[in-house]
Amino acid sequence: METTEITGLIDLQVNGFGGVDFNDVLLSKADVETACKLLADEDVAGFLPTLITNSFENIEALAAVILSADDSCGAKILGLHLEGPFISPQDGARGAHPPEFIRPPSIDFVKQLQDKTDGKIRIVTFSPEWDNAAIFTEQLRLLGIHPAIGHTSATQEQIEEVVDAGADLSTHLGNGIQPMLPRHPNPIWSQLADDRLAVSLIGDGFHLPREVFQTVLKVKGKKAFLVSDSTKFAGMKPGKYQTHIGGDVILTEQGQLHLEHDNRLLAGSAMSLKQIVQTLVMNGWLSYTDALEMASVRPLEFLNFELL
Repeated sequence: METTEITGLIDLQVNGFGGVDFNDVLLSKADVETACKLLADEDVAGFLPTLITNSFENIEALAAVILSADDSCGAKILGLHLEGPFISPQDGARGAHPPEFIRPPSIDFVKQLQDKTDGKIRIVTFSPEWDNAAIFTEQLRLLGIHPAIGHTSATQEQIEEVVDAGADLSTHLGNGIQPMLPRHPNPIWSQLADDRLAVSLIGDGFHLPREVFQTVLKVKGKKAFLVSDSTKFAGMKPGKYQTHIGGDVILTEQGQLHLEHDNRLLAGSAMSLKQIVQTLVMNGWLSYTDALEMASVRPLEFLNFELL
């Protein structure tokens, strides 16, 4: 695939930025345009606004608002990333996603949303633990959507079934999973071992420890890329905040964002992709060249999208 020259970073998982929350039902077109401008100021050339677990009506309405925005003066909206509602209902694996809206995979749900958005859904993150997950994966591929594994308690067999059916991405591998796991087998090993899966990684220094991050890179090589998983708290001051999704969250002085009731459960990132690149280089986890490639070339190649 040939793409035009990349003039910035490509972020395939952005829940919000600079006080703008893409999952807030009060989201406006002006809010989205503000976020696009702020992301461009952080050297983001293109991104996928990410809609998490919610009702179909709310997801549809939010998608319509996002796609109505004029992004000509900011980061380009490359489509949508649907993260849920087809994820694990188990505490820990579901992260900060609201449990009342979690449901089994429904291709009708996705088709309706794809029709409403003129085919703009690029990635759907779901858990393979549902009985119909493999069939759902095949159907996503027929719609031209990347099926991604995430927020899961799936067994090795369930993961293999969806990869055989066409799943090609592990969403923020190592996160969206129970805090305590068996030594083996477990969903991290299963996804790490399968060469067919690309992986997105949150490199903010909180979501993954250095040894895990670097081990994933050794195994996945050029199939690993960076995402921010940024929330509206990226760019905001430390403190306690109330959210409509995860309840009360804490943004620490160090930049970690976690649920108030359990600091092991992160509530997304409070860093831009540019800040993640800088953090990885400053801490010696990656060279600047490798970090930049993981935040620009590789995600764009995975998405198979020509940046116009």
